[in-house]
Amino acid sequence: MFRVIRSQSKSVPAFSIIEAVVGMAITAIIMGILFVIFSIVTGRMLDFKSQNQLVNDLNRLTYSLNKDIFEKEKMTASESEIYFNGYTGERVSYQFLDDYILRNSKTFIDTFHIKMHSIILDTVKSKTEQFVFQKIKLNVEANEKELDLRFYKRVYPNELLQRIKSE
Repeated sequence: MFRVIRSQSKSVPAFSIIEAVVGMAITAIIMGILFVIFSIVTGRMLDFKSQNQLVNDLNRLTYSLNKDIFEKEKMTASESEIYFNGYTGERVSYQFLDDYILRNSKTFIDTFHIKMHSIILDTVKSKTEQFVFQKIKLNVEANEKELDLRFYKRVYPNELLQRIKSE
């Protein structure tokens, strides 16, 4: 009564379920390892960025101060601020706060994330006493160490004469 009818169907080569599960497990292990490596590399890059941020801010601050010292005509100072007046009337100011320094100019405001301990403004003469300089000494904290930054602006004879006339 019952006859077995076999069809002449063609078999299609494919993966079995076990082979597919093993392949997915191996892929998951590789992706897990790659995720751990990526998170470690990302953490190192963030550490590198934070370390270099301070160096970058110190370099930008010294460059900006030196540029303003040599390009501007006059430097005046108050308790926590230094002003530079240019030959054409432009004005640049540096505000020294505890955790950062602000540089304000006509075009933009720049922030240097540098911790200030003290600022000392003084007038000094050269060894030959022929030249007079305004000295700025900034005591800052860099990588938990105190660092002294010194800047000098030459005071020309006509500025000294103007000061004597105004007194």
